[in-house]
Amino acid sequence: MQFLLSSPEITCEHCIATIREATNASGVARFISGDANARTFVVDVESGAALDRISSALAEAGYPLGPVDGPAPDEVHAASGLHPNLTTDWKPAAYRVERTEAGANVNYDCYCGCDAGFALDRSRADPPPESCCCGNVILVGRGAGAALPPKLETPGRFRLDVRSITMPWGQPMEVALAVPSEA
Repeated sequence: MQFLLSSPEITCEHCIATIREATNASGVARFISGDANARTFVVDVESGAALDRISSALAEAGYPLGPVDGPAPDEVHAASGLHPNLTTDWKPAAYRVERTEAGANVNYDCYCGCDAGFALDRSRADPPPESCCCGNVILVGRGAGAALPPKLETPGRFRLDVRSITMPWGQPMEVALAVPSEA
């Protein structure tokens, strides 16, 4: 779960950096983003109970929590048109490759909650990319990293994650995932 928090002691980007370090060192939360001008920051926690530990760690670092006078993270993301769970550095933890009659399914756990992926049909020389409900676009094949951007309607609105995976028949292949970076 993401929470928008605030501290009246935030005055600059150094404060945000200190909050990032304290949050990540807490072991119960991950720092997502911060806005020194608004004196706010967003953290990701598995449960609301972790907020007590975050609050204590931040108070020890000199940044006690205060009231939030701004939109919630979901409202910020909704205004941007991006999914609320998307972070600027998100990429799949791993790809799962499974043999099929036509080739292989290449799946990943998406930030939107989907089990998203690509169904590779080895009989198709130039397969179209596939997409997830949240706007991610994926392509698997030789040279997928170079082949995917021209197939996107607005390539400048995506960041590309390209990796090599091994297919069930032992052949290395590229998987390219275009992740929305702006609305």
